[in-house]
Amino acid sequence: MGLEQNSYKIHENSYKDTEIEKELLMYRNWFEKNTTDLWRHKRMLSILDPFLINDKNSYWLTVGDGRFGTSASYINKNNSKALATDIDIKLLEIAKKEKMLPDFAFANAEKLPFEENIFDYAYCKQSYHHFPRPALAVYEMLRVSKKAIMFTEPNDFIPTPFTRRLLQKIKHSIKKITSGKIEHSDTGHYEPIGNYVYGINLRNFEKIALGIGLPCLAYKRFHDVFIPGMENESLSDTAPLFKKLKQGLLIDKLKTWVHLSNTNDNFQTKPYREYFSATKK
Repeated sequence: MGLEQNSYKIHENSYKDTEIEKELLMYRNWFEKNTTDLWRHKRMLSILDPFLINDKNSYWLTVGDGRFGTSASYINKNNSKALATDIDIKLLEIAKKEKMLPDFAFANAEKLPFEENIFDYAYCKQSYHHFPRPALAVYEMLRVSKKAIMFTEPNDFIPTPFTRRLLQKIKHSIKKITSGKIEHSDTGHYEPIGNYVYGINLRNFEKIALGIGLPCLAYKRFHDVFIPGMENESLSDTAPLFKKLKQGLLIDKLKTWVHLSNTNDNFQTKPYREYFSATKK
C-alpha cells in the first residue's frame, strides 16, 4: 500500500465511534448557540462574505468539511448553496439526519468525483494540511470550479537561514514560558492521527497560479488561537476564555512584529485562495 493510500485509509476513520456523541454535543447547535468558539469560526469564515454577498445563489463545494459540514452550513445560511464533502462521512451522515445539512458526498480531495466546472467555488477550511499530496487537491478544486477556489489554513513559518536557529530558540522559550509546551521545529511535525502537517506557503501557491496562467491570486492574513473549552463557553466580553483568546491574538500579533511567527493566511483562488484565492476569469 502506498503512503498516500495509507493516509486515505487512516482519515476515512478519523472520527471514532466512541467520540461521535461528544462531537455531536459540541456541534449540534452550531450557528445557534453564541459561544466563544463560534465567534472564532465565524471570524475565519467571514473571508467568504464578499463572495456570498456579491454572487448570491452561487454553488459551492466544501472540501474536507467532515465535522458536520460547518463550512457548508455557513454558506447555506448566507445566500448560496453548498455541498459538503469529506473522506470520513460519519459526522456528515449525522448532520443530514439532524437536518443540519441538506446533503453531502464522500470525496477524496485529491481525486474529486465531479465533472469539470460543476461548482462556482470550492472552499477548504483547515483540512489542506491533512492531505498527503495537497497540490493535487488544489488542481482538483480548480478543475471542478468555474470562478475561484479558497483555503483557510495556518501559514507556514519559515525564517531565513541566518536567523533560523536563534529565532527558534527564542520562540521555543516563549512557548515554554507561556504554555509549558515546546513547539515543534520548522522542519514540520505530525498530528496524532499520523499525518504530516503540510503548512501553506504563499510562494508555492503563487507558482501554481503562474504555472497554469491563473489571472489572479489574493490572500488575507490574520491571527487565530484555539483554547480547549471555548466550544461550551457563552460569548461575552467578560467570559474568561474569550478574554484569554483576545490576549492570545494580541500575543501572536506581537510575535509577528518581531518576526517570531507569521499570521495565518486567508486564501481564495480559481480558482483562488483564507486563505488562498485564485480566479479563472
